[in-house]
Amino acid sequence: MTQAAREDGRPGEEQRLSKEQKLAALLEAASGLMSKRGFSQTTMRDVARETGFSLAGMYYYFDSKDDLLFQIQHGTFSRLLAEQESLVARTADPEERMRNLVATHLAFFHRYAGEMKVCTFELESLSGEPYEAIEGLRRRYYHLAAGVVAELLGIESTSAKSQSRIRHLTLFIFGALNWVFMWYQPEKDVPMVRLAEEMTEFVMGGLRAQMRGAA
Repeated sequence: MTQAAREDGRPGEEQRLSKEQKLAALLEAASGLMSKRGFSQTTMRDVARETGFSLAGMYYYFDSKDDLLFQIQHGTFSRLLAEQESLVARTADPEERMRNLVATHLAFFHRYAGEMKVCTFELESLSGEPYEAIEGLRRRYYHLAAGVVAELLGIESTSAKSQSRIRHLTLFIFGALNWVFMWYQPEKDVPMVRLAEEMTEFVMGGLRAQMRGAA
């Protein structure tokens, strides 16, 4: 990186990359650092050092460290939600929808492990409008999954009891899916594709038991 590039606040050696590529590189590096150290223990200077950007250059892309965290979470959840909504819209069978939801969620977690860890553990580090925006995306994702669960179980009632049951089952599923990254080790465990198949069978087995119990 040239001194001139540092002094005027623009990235130096990254000039050959587009603005979108630079932003993606910064978000990926910041996610990796925050997933290991936590948001509070990661500084803008750390991210600049990791990527070779100047500190001034960092502020060309982000207003603050809080803005950096928001962009990580918003970009990650938006991509995941878009994938899942597209799959649900293209699939009519409720069981196939659930299989796709589980497989896509795990594949996304595997592909964007750092980003998803930050999203899982650092929501409360946001506040105000950024927090509400991310909460809105999370609610949309929850309602998408809850709708698939309700379809599978044939629940059309809007009673408090029915909605509570759907909520519990949906959160059980998310709890199982979101914790995989805490123990999954590629060198020891089965490939992620196979793990997704096993997790899908686990989820579907539980839902089938619920369906039999309701019959």
